[in-house]
Amino acid sequence: MSESKRTGRGRLIVMLGLAGLILATITISACSSSASSAGAPQPTATAQQEALPGMARFAAVPGIIDPTNFGWPREVETGTGRFQITAAPERIYSLSLGHAEIVAALRGGDVLVAAASFFKDPGTSASYAEFEGLPDAGSDPEEIIGLDPEWVIASAFTSADLVAQLSGVGIDVVRANLEDSALGNVPNILLLGYMLGEEQRALELAEEVTRRVNAISDRVNSSNPARPRVLAMSRFSDIFAAGDGSTEGGIIEAAGAVNVAAEGGIAGHQTIGIEGIAAMSPDVILLTQPEQSALELADELYSDPALAEVPAIRDRRVLYADPTFYTTLSHWNVRGIEESAKLFYPELFSEMSFVPFTHP
Repeated sequence: MSESKRTGRGRLIVMLGLAGLILATITISACSSSASSAGAPQPTATAQQEALPGMARFAAVPGIIDPTNFGWPREVETGTGRFQITAAPERIYSLSLGHAEIVAALRGGDVLVAAASFFKDPGTSASYAEFEGLPDAGSDPEEIIGLDPEWVIASAFTSADLVAQLSGVGIDVVRANLEDSALGNVPNILLLGYMLGEEQRALELAEEVTRRVNAISDRVNSSNPARPRVLAMSRFSDIFAAGDGSTEGGIIEAAGAVNVAAEGGIAGHQTIGIEGIAAMSPDVILLTQPEQSALELADELYSDPALAEVPAIRDRRVLYADPTFYTTLSHWNVRGIEESAKLFYPELFSEMSFVPFTHP
């Protein structure tokens, strides 16, 4: 799609994909709005906004056109063009659980016009309470249009067919490659915070995420323990291993362990059999699925003679991992990093208590 702008209550789909991103260190500074020229949008940033510490951090986020403009209108640019946002949105729909969780953390769930039923499931989302009172909605294009949202947010995992259908009914698609579970999705937090007009909350959440991730890596690195080789997997119809570029893989690595699926050449999520598990010979197996089915799968793995010599089986280290921390793409991935570190290195983290994230 060619470069374009939308004014008024244009509907935007934000397609947020996977990519590694090295973030700049938080800089404590004040940013002023850029000087206006004839015909240019006039920023309306308040003195309070201009004085917020850490605003320079937005300059490290791809897609923000003018990281010194914290007034309205403001613009973002992604792979599909440039879009103008005229005011803080009041009506958003998200096809993506992770991005709905970020929106709820920045603005509260009330800004969402509806939510998929699994967003409201405590076994699926750590933010389920934010979505409980919202109407149910799915992924039908006509249903989405009927919700009259200002934005529709999708993820890299949204099907190409659905994206094409949405585009076909005149809804613009915006693509930004910013997700990174190993960094707690800080890039998404800052981009969505800017688009929502919630810069201060986005900076606070990004700082909390960064501090918590660094606390894990600093303790592991300073102790220099033997790094366990970990396999994250789940079974629905088949068993899937989480390899390079997966959310679970990023969490494993951020917790200071080795992702054996990535080491074995698996990219994303691929099916794996008993022979593959035996060949990888992990020290720890994480089961990132509902607890009851995880316990059933663990029993089957323990009883399979082909796996008897695998260290994770021999040492009884097939462990349940709460999917609300491992199978989303939001700041909740940090809780997955913390819980993983506690499982991998009990001698380092057994006495530490980790707390939930706070919402506005």
